[in-house]
Amino acid sequence: MKSVTIPYRQENHGNFDAEWPLQRGVSGWWYITGYFSEEGKPEKLYSYQFTVIRPKILVFTPWILQLAITDVDSGKHHFTQRMKISDPEIFVTEDSVQYLEYARLKREADSMHLVVKADTFDLDLVLDKGKGATWHADDGVLVMGGAEDPKRRTVYYSYTNMPTTGKVILRDPQGESRTMQVSGKSWFDRQWGPYQLIKANTHWEWFSLRFFDDEEVMLFAFPQCPYYDGTYVSKNKARKLVRNYTLTPKGFTEAAGMKFTKGWDLVMPGIKDEKYEIRPLTDGQLNLAYFELIAGIYNAKGEQVGLCMVELLPGARNAQNKINPLNMLKKV
Repeated sequence: MKSVTIPYRQENHGNFDAEWPLQRGVSGWWYITGYFSEEGKPEKLYSYQFTVIRPKILVFTPWILQLAITDVDSGKHHFTQRMKISDPEIFVTEDSVQYLEYARLKREADSMHLVVKADTFDLDLVLDKGKGATWHADDGVLVMGGAEDPKRRTVYYSYTNMPTTGKVILRDPQGESRTMQVSGKSWFDRQWGPYQLIKANTHWEWFSLRFFDDEEVMLFAFPQCPYYDGTYVSKNKARKLVRNYTLTPKGFTEAAGMKFTKGWDLVMPGIKDEKYEIRPLTDGQLNLAYFELIAGIYNAKGEQVGLCMVELLPGARNAQNKINPLNMLKKV
């Protein structure tokens, strides 16, 4: 099937549903991160990720699929990446994303249905749209690194609070499998624009804070510039920009010879309790092009008040750390 394509529009973009398809001539991605527990075992936590990316990398515009699941207790991480330059069974319609037989995301009126078949796990999840979607930055137009260059902008919206239920199958190397009924929360991002992922000076540190009181904060930080953007979404769906905040690293970790921040003190004047610690719950992992982990959110009393998914690009703190574009084209 051929993908549905629409013109790229920045300030004059359409609504959430209208901008679901592929925008012509620019990069774009459909990205879900979330967490869940097995029914009857709320203390047993897993995080997961689904991404379909259509980036512009040098002269290529490949289709890339990334799938991951992490057992938070053991730290065991499963990651799969697949890449195709083109294939008739990879396409985007007005309401779905299909990547061969490995993944399908279907948008319904009040939910999304995600089906994934990876090497070591399967997902069959229903994501309720919850509070609905929200635009980030200035009516959805995010400046990627503070530059005035319009090629460093993306259009960006999220469903930040999606109650999630379904079935997960885990397979070990011996071929044994285990099926779980699960429930949790997910966060969906749709983002697109002429932004070049391989330019280190626009690499980011991204935080999606999911508080247990059903409020959320998205932080997009570009420490090199420096430039900071973010969005607070209240229980009643009210949206407020968050730009006057500080993220202070508490330490660093290394992966593939590159340093990434690990553990952060966060101060957000005028937002909720203002001061929080973002404390990693796993060691994290380098998924070829970026470092990812799940963290707990703790208030000044040391009480855990939420969970946070973190995505760190290698050039965010050091321009010498660059994404190898060939890593984006690997099959894992």
